[in-house]
Amino acid sequence: MIAMQRYFTLDKLNTEETFKVINEDTHHMINVMRFRVDHTFEMVDRDKIVFLCNVIKIEEQTVIYQPLEKYENRSEMPVRITIFCPLLKGEKFEWMLQKSTELGASEFIIYEAEHSIVKLDDRKKEKRLTRYRKVVKEASEQSKRTVIPEIYFDHKLKHIDFTGYDYVIIADEGNADDESLSLKSLERFQIGSSVGFIFGPEGGLTEEEVGFDDALKSVRLGPRILRAESAPLYFLSSMSYIYE
Repeated sequence: MIAMQRYFTLDKLNTEETFKVINEDTHHMINVMRFRVDHTFEMVDRDKIVFLCNVIKIEEQTVIYQPLEKYENRSEMPVRITIFCPLLKGEKFEWMLQKSTELGASEFIIYEAEHSIVKLDDRKKEKRLTRYRKVVKEASEQSKRTVIPEIYFDHKLKHIDFTGYDYVIIADEGNADDESLSLKSLERFQIGSSVGFIFGPEGGLTEEEVGFDDALKSVRLGPRILRAESAPLYFLSSMSYIYE
């Protein structure tokens, strides 16, 4: 199938009805992609089913379309990976979100790291979340995902409940010289497992953060010291190589 633009909807689609796009996607459809009548595109519905759709009418800022057919799309990682991430300086955080989404992350939890340089109050957090969710949504569309990863703020690592995860991995730069802690040493995850991956901010993790829970599996990400924003990309790429 020829690659085409993908969007997401909260509707449950079927081929017997027509549907409308009346949200922020209409600007992209009409003014960026230059959609016209009979233009085809992909829409992922609330059940994560991908439909090939056809534009049948455009009225001002409303796009009316009809699903033509649904088809299988296997673009999701066989294991569900949650990225536990600290805030990073400047544009690095959004870059990390974008690339991690493209590489298959299922969720982002922003925790309060001891060495984080960026600190936000509740008002600024809500404003940032609006922006971050837009970044993640656009990356999901671009990379042909069927899921838009969730993203939200949480507390310090020691106050986060990790009991819902089958495995929790923490990357410590202090492990760089210990080959026995490489990702190759991890037991193979079962398909469908829920995996948490923790990495530190620019200033690194403290000893307390690394050792707050003995159940966490400490690993090294190769023999080199990575920048903070590179750590989740290394992990996700390794998981993709192993499981996809």
